Amino acid sequence: MKIFNLNKRAINVTLSLMAIILVALYSLCGDSCTYLQGTLLGLDLRWAGIAFMVLVMAASFLKRDVLLLTVLATGVGAEIYLVSFQIYHGVYCPYCLLFGAILLLLFIVNFRMVKVRWATLGLLGGFLMFLIFFEGMVTPAYAGDTVMPSFGSGPVRVRLYTDYFCGPCSALEPQIAKSIEEMVEKKMIRITFIDTPIHKETTLYARYFVYICGEQKDFRKVMSARHTLFDAARNRITDVESLEAYLTKNGIRFKPIDVKPTFDVLTSYLKEEGIRSTPTLTVKKGGKKETYVGVPNIAQAVADLQSAQKR
Repeated sequence: MKIFNLNKRAINVTLSLMAIILVALYSLCGDSCTYLQGTLLGLDLRWAGIAFMVLVMAASFLKRDVLLLTVLATGVGAEIYLVSFQIYHGVYCPYCLLFGAILLLLFIVNFRMVKVRWATLGLLGGFLMFLIFFEGMVTPAYAGDTVMPSFGSGPVRVRLYTDYFCGPCSALEPQIAKSIEEMVEKKMIRITFIDTPIHKETTLYARYFVYICGEQKDFRKVMSARHTLFDAARNRITDVESLEAYLTKNGIRFKPIDVKPTFDVLTSYLKEEGIRSTPTLTVKKGGKKETYVGVPNIAQAVADLQSAQKR
């Protein structure tokens, strides 16, 4: 029995650590930033998940079997709600689903028929808690005045959805910048940059990108300004004064303008194309639309588009 208990605790700790690593990977975005977020009583669900798994490990170490089973059952109840939420909205987060699978496995490992009452109470409690207090978001929406300009006059319509604080987006733009510039200058494409506010700080950056475009019409200089904004994001600049100073230091000119009238247009783009993650690229050509998500897919799509246009 002691050996069994030791093995069970080892399994509990291992699975809990795996779940915490999953949450960390989700926070780092992986290959794309998925816009499926939520809070519970104002607490970001990612932090709630980490705290939950720490509690699981603590209960396991302290040998509080009833508490452990109740906590796990509460988590399973919450996951039932969260999976239902994803099914309802048609948006699926692989990290969330894997987290739920680990949680379910933990519940199975620790389940005992003699404690079925506690398990049932936990399941109901977790489901009701999330039903009442969970606030989820599946579609990016701008909270302030923002606008996204378009460039080029080619027959192919391209929209690039990025977030300045998304690591993959930051890695992507230098890879495709020259190709985009060439296709715009040769009138192969018309591209629209849509700064997608997955991270709350991006709304500030989107506004200043508009200010820059209002002052600077040269496309190459606009692209250079975008690179500077990505650099500022990597430096974790998040306040107006520091961002303005950084732009000025790098020779980027900007002029505040009224951008509110474009709010509805940008929101309609996000909803129309069902944008769930960044980076995302959509290409409309000859009445057909293709959507590409993630750095490798987008980089290849841009390369293929450039090659096709040259033929």
